[in-house]
Amino acid sequence: MTHGELPPDLGNQDLSGAGTVFRNRSFVLLWTAQLLSQLASNMVLAALMAVVFRATGANTAIAVLILTFLVPAVAFSALAGVLVERSDARLIMLATNVLRAIGVVLFIFVGSNVPLILLINLFVATMTAVFAPAELTSIPRIVDRRHLMAANSIFVLTINATFAIGFGFLGPLLLTTASANVVYIVVAVMFGLAAAAIVPLPAVIPDKAQHGIGGQEAGRALRAVFDQVNEGIRFVRDNKKIAWSLAYLGIAASLIGVMGAIGPGFATDILQLSPEDFFFIMGPAGLGAVMGILFLNAYGKAIPRRLVIDIGLVAMGLTLIALAVVKPITGFLSPAVHPIEENLPLALSPIVSLIAVVVVIAVTAGVEYAFVAIPSQTALQEELPVNVRGRIFGILNTLLSVASFLPVIAAPLAADVLNLLFPGAGIPWVMAILGAITLWAGFASWRHNASIGLHSSSAPPADEPPDPSAPARPDPRANAQ
Repeated sequence: MTHGELPPDLGNQDLSGAGTVFRNRSFVLLWTAQLLSQLASNMVLAALMAVVFRATGANTAIAVLILTFLVPAVAFSALAGVLVERSDARLIMLATNVLRAIGVVLFIFVGSNVPLILLINLFVATMTAVFAPAELTSIPRIVDRRHLMAANSIFVLTINATFAIGFGFLGPLLLTTASANVVYIVVAVMFGLAAAAIVPLPAVIPDKAQHGIGGQEAGRALRAVFDQVNEGIRFVRDNKKIAWSLAYLGIAASLIGVMGAIGPGFATDILQLSPEDFFFIMGPAGLGAVMGILFLNAYGKAIPRRLVIDIGLVAMGLTLIALAVVKPITGFLSPAVHPIEENLPLALSPIVSLIAVVVVIAVTAGVEYAFVAIPSQTALQEELPVNVRGRIFGILNTLLSVASFLPVIAAPLAADVLNLLFPGAGIPWVMAILGAITLWAGFASWRHNASIGLHSSSAPPADEPPDPSAPARPDPRANAQ
């Protein structure tokens, strides 16, 4: 959720040079700064979600909080790029980590004042939006060209791992065992340590000396954002394979965002726990995602990519519906289960509880997310033409982030409205509707892909280049030039 823009050429996550790149002291320092700052960002997100939900009791407030994390990454990406092109990236990374540490400390003094929390978080997220391009700019300056793929792969794996660990485990664990203020202190220290790791790095100066960021440069950067978004829309419209991959990624990203937004409400309304205990959903889901990735790495190449995606979509729809009905079903079955629970040894009785059922479903949801997101991301990276891959991939990431905003806002808002009309029914109904929509999308994708032979292992993969003997068609890449 706090991911920065990823490097473009990461189709196969080659880690063969990892041992060599970790012998590079400057790379280790930069990676340490990334590891600490990513963990810190995800931990503070978990803490703020619990604090805001406890203060407001509104799922919509969580959605607004998540947007304060996401919006700066889109809104200020171009301006951040201009700043990085005109300044020492090392100094930018150092300053932004120090400012993020200061911003997190301010959370201690505002308590549960939600407007001030949102304002401070907007500032912290803006600093993150500036830090990300400076970090990515530094990689090719401190790593040999032949080790760039391994270095970038390590950074991408770190982004995904720190989200699962920081947001799904460490943040909620500190919340439940200590308090939100303890999380803020730990996170501030982590940002401070990330800044300290930056200090020994060599200067990362621009290729060409440029001074200042004037109004004209800022204006051109903002106009470039709109021009690039239009370019990306045209490219997607003219390239159906990329449109499908982007749609799959959009569905997966939106569902993860929505689950995060309604997670505290699910913990209180369905599980009858505190808002901090939403890690019973997100933690197991992160574990499931890791399991899904490991499975795909071991066996994914033998299964047609679109078949894996369609299985993941259909199963994800069923899983969301299962989460929606888990409470009434377990309540209905509790008279039959209660004698079994009483006769089980004390250590085993929790396995038949509502929480245990939710944990199992959440692990399944994580596996399904990996089945949709990983093949889609790989297909997108491989389908993009090499000569425009970097530029278009960044644009599509922006489009994907923007597309994720609507469901992240709409789902919690709908849950709150339904709770006003039918107390306690908001989150189950929203999850059931999301599950039905996902299930419909999965069946529609399944019929489409099966009809054109993409579920057959003997069929050409969805990302295979066009047949040279086929009649010539207008090249959609012409629009991206």
